Amino acid sequence: MAGRMEPEKGKWYYRFDKGRNFTVVEVDEVSCAVKVQYLGGDTDEISLAEWDTLELQKSE
Repeated sequence: MAGRMEPEKGKWYYRFDKGRNFTVVEVDEVSCAVKVQYLGGDTDEISLAEWDTLELQKSE
């Protein structure tokens, strides 16, 4: 990965390890988590520590 990519609410990303697009629904600084929704409706919560390790690309 070229550098740290901050999670931005409402923005779309492509996650290479899962081969899926998702949007950031919420960034919770208190619980240090990023809530995401994948294209198709599945939701997930990613810790900020894990977010920093993901290979991501901004998407449309």
